[in-house]
Amino acid sequence: DGRQWSSALQQMVELKEGAALKPPAVPAAQITFQRFFPRYLHLGGMSGTLTEARDELRLLYGVGVALVPLARASRRRWLGEQLFVNAAAKWEAVVQAVANTQRSGRPVLVGTDSVVDSAHVSSLLTKAGIAHRVLNAVQDEQEADCIAQAGRYGAVTVATNMAGRGTDIQLDAAAAAAGGLHVIACMRNRARRIDRQLLGRCARHGDPGSAQRLVALDDLLLQRALPAWVRLAAAACARAGRVPAICAKPLLVIAQRSAEWQESERRKMLRSAERQLSDQYGFAGTTE
Repeated sequence: DGRQWSSALQQMVELKEGAALKPPAVPAAQITFQRFFPRYLHLGGMSGTLTEARDELRLLYGVGVALVPLARASRRRWLGEQLFVNAAAKWEAVVQAVANTQRSGRPVLVGTDSVVDSAHVSSLLTKAGIAHRVLNAVQDEQEADCIAQAGRYGAVTVATNMAGRGTDIQLDAAAAAAGGLHVIACMRNRARRIDRQLLGRCARHGDPGSAQRLVALDDLLLQRALPAWVRLAAAACARAGRVPAICAKPLLVIAQRSAEWQESERRKMLRSAERQLSDQYGFAGTTE
């Protein structure tokens, strides 16, 4: 209640859904996060994934990042990252990894980049005869319940990045004894913080758990960041559909750091443009 889209998008959706049309919203004012947050008398916050953004936080907000030691030692096992020549090879490896892990009774969480990918993985798991649940931010009412049950013995859950965040995954006794939750990340995100949020869903509070990442050369991040000839050269080095780690790791790091830099530059430009606009509007008085 009290919230609606602008630029006639609200009316388009209402018309499509057969709802009563509301008058369009006209924004009276708007403000960026970079200008809004410093208005607090005391600016601070808490997150488990701030270390990668510490330089930007200091530049934009003038605040530092302090590390708080873990209450319990982490028992997370990192099983590495694999880069495949195409999406078909990656999804085949994902299904095989799910099947291998589930045989031991361990719960599995498969993280995807989009609702389309989650539906595709679900169809492949169904074809392989693997029972699972899908969580892709479409089923709002069942979201918390679905993610809460992802830690049960033998459970397989397919989820998008954003789905179920804020709900802790509790292991039952049998799942913990089998080795805990195993997370399979099917992409590298545009920020390392988001990657760690997904991988950090396993082995919480001293529980056992493991994680791995499976990506492909035709993933959106790599397509945007790497020239076609670089991806072709990497594919030429592949063995059995997999790019050797000595080639894969630098490509993945370069692609992700490039995306992070671009996003950071956009936020800096937005902040600079807003300051200039504020100065223009303040010709008749003082500015903030």
